[in-house]
Amino acid sequence: MNINTLDLNLLLVIDALHRTHSTTLAGEQIGVSQSAVSNSLRRLREAFGDELFVRTERGMMPTPLAQSMAAPIQEALQRIREIVENRGLFDPTSSQRHFRLAISDVGQMWMVPKLVSYVQAIAPGVTLETVPLSRTGTAELMAAGEIDLALGVFRPLGAGFFRQRLRVIRFVCLARAGHPVIRGNLSFDQFLHASFIEYEPAGGTYSHFAEHADRLYNEHRRKRRVAVKLAHLPGIDLMIAASDLIAVVSEASARSLAVAADLQTLELPFEIPPLNVTQQWHERINKDPAQVWLREAVAQVAGQFPGDPITSADSDHSQYSFDAAIDAH
Repeated sequence: MNINTLDLNLLLVIDALHRTHSTTLAGEQIGVSQSAVSNSLRRLREAFGDELFVRTERGMMPTPLAQSMAAPIQEALQRIREIVENRGLFDPTSSQRHFRLAISDVGQMWMVPKLVSYVQAIAPGVTLETVPLSRTGTAELMAAGEIDLALGVFRPLGAGFFRQRLRVIRFVCLARAGHPVIRGNLSFDQFLHASFIEYEPAGGTYSHFAEHADRLYNEHRRKRRVAVKLAHLPGIDLMIAASDLIAVVSEASARSLAVAADLQTLELPFEIPPLNVTQQWHERINKDPAQVWLREAVAQVAGQFPGDPITSADSDHSQYSFDAAIDAH
């Protein structure tokens, strides 16, 4: 028998007959007449080459073939009912979903610990995985379903993607507490004469600062001195604490780094427009209840960091007009 030629609605008849042992009661359960059930049973007998159900003193009893099919059919129908009836629902308390997030190492440092805490408290069966946030390839991986959500400071992924602004990033300077020149505040002249430890995350956040800083240096006919370039953030706090070098990092990173070392957190002596941290996702999963829950969890966590104000939930749920919303703020 070819499954492609079988009317799968007939499986409802097998299930109902197995439970009721009556064509009349089976019809009542599935909402058809007794004659319709009898006609369906005839078609099933022809398809399977077996009587399936025979009339006895105890009603319509299954043959061994029908008996063997009963449990798998009932299980399959139950799965289908759950999918149909629970359409649009997601229960985080019992879910076993696995989510993959594309995020920079800085983002992982300041967001993921709180996200893990949030998820563990509400959805203990849900698991999280982070992958590097790349300037190229992220859109393709998300379109293929290999990444659920991209978090960080990066350009719009283009048509077919949604974005939501979570917060803004401000830049501050870190210097050791016993710095011989910089004490409590950073003057513009001190900034021009300083030597830097430079760290550029994969998401490109640091380049926003570097472009503005280098423009100022060019205007004053000077070249910014970068004494150390780092591929990774860990250890930068110890390097600052052990030298007279300074580093410019996001305010969120500065709060974390200053805990482990005796550092000063200083305002920059010039203005830099803040950067928008966003979460982006593919339109294919825009209405998936589990994905909606994940995005709401991320937005909730993003609002727990003082000093970097969270915006209202600016989401583009129509024609990707998010950039205009940013420009208006």
